[in-house]
Amino acid sequence: MDLTTPSPQPFLRSAQSLAEDLESEIYATPESEARSSWTHRGCRVEVRASERDSFAEFHVTGLVECAGSAAELAEIVLEEVASVLASRRIQPIQEKLYGLTAIRGEVMKRRETAYRRRRLDPSVPTTWIQGLPLLGCDFVGIQIWGVAPYGGETCVTTVENPSTGAGRLWKGRGFRMLHLPCVRGIQHDGKLAAGPASQADWMFTNAEQGLAAHGFSYSQVVRTWIYVDRLLDWYGDLNCVRTAHYRRLGFGTTGGPAFPASTGIQGRFEEEECLVDVLALETDGRHATAAPVTRSPRQDQSFNYGSAFSRGMTLDVEGRRTIHISGTASINTAGDSTHLGDAEMQSLETLMSIAAILQEQGGTLENITSATLFCKTREAWEAWRRVSQLLRLPAFPKVCVLADVCRDNLLVEMEAVAVI
Repeated sequence: MDLTTPSPQPFLRSAQSLAEDLESEIYATPESEARSSWTHRGCRVEVRASERDSFAEFHVTGLVECAGSAAELAEIVLEEVASVLASRRIQPIQEKLYGLTAIRGEVMKRRETAYRRRRLDPSVPTTWIQGLPLLGCDFVGIQIWGVAPYGGETCVTTVENPSTGAGRLWKGRGFRMLHLPCVRGIQHDGKLAAGPASQADWMFTNAEQGLAAHGFSYSQVVRTWIYVDRLLDWYGDLNCVRTAHYRRLGFGTTGGPAFPASTGIQGRFEEEECLVDVLALETDGRHATAAPVTRSPRQDQSFNYGSAFSRGMTLDVEGRRTIHISGTASINTAGDSTHLGDAEMQSLETLMSIAAILQEQGGTLENITSATLFCKTREAWEAWRRVSQLLRLPAFPKVCVLADVCRDNLLVEMEAVAVI
């Protein structure tokens, strides 16, 4: 589509109509936030910070936005990310990197060098996701979520257990949060279980045991990120395994725990069929609370069509909310995929569904501090960019990768974090 020439395509008419419906939540400006960005040689680092009574919450996104050597461009990004972490005394809770598995070792070496140079701990656990690049570099980017307590004391530490390995434990006023990254379907003998369904079963079992090792229960899980190598081949089986585990733990029952927010998307670390990152919250109910977003004006409960997750989860800590929005795609209130074959309209519908969740929470797309966009094809990604340009959507930090979405007829999906 030529952006300089008006087009009578149905997309433009539909886009205008939908945008008018939710104009306020797309374009309204939130309260002032600490925002900064840095660009150099085709690389960008964006920082979003929000203040609480005892700490500042940070989302740091480092991106490669050009073609070139993965090692050299990763070094540029990671040096600046390390500088941000050191200068603002950020203690990471979650650190996620995207790129081809083949260059992981080299990138992690550059990370270690950059971190040691600024006296940061390079052993902080990470999740590496093979996200297929869109911009000609085998390293895509990095996302870090962390906090900086005003007193300067250590509040996030690395903890370990035999079931999941290393994780990050955040101790705040009246609450604890535990993030366990890269949990896989490894059996007690140290080998991956045979077959995808068995790996998924062990994956959830290991997550449950890992949480218990640190005094948490799986019923306290508020967010999961599930990555499946051959997503379209056995996503239905994955849902069955997850539902069985959740049913045993009482999720979705009267008086039982709420389903966590979740993303289920194509991705892998090494040769496993699936892996999961888990975030759990233990709280006294006064200083921190969690509340699920079970439905929105544009989408109903996902459990109605066989997926055990909430549309989002709000974490209210010291008077402000961090909203973890689940992976969201072009699905209507009946659970049907919409705008089949039309990546522009699916992109728009995805954005509108996310905007609708944020509107109910008193926010807008401007409140997004971190996001990941998954596109089935390069053409779908280009359609997303056209939609963003045509509607002049607010810019927010996001990593973009090629990946299958949970249904063959869905072309884009986005997860997001917003602070209100």
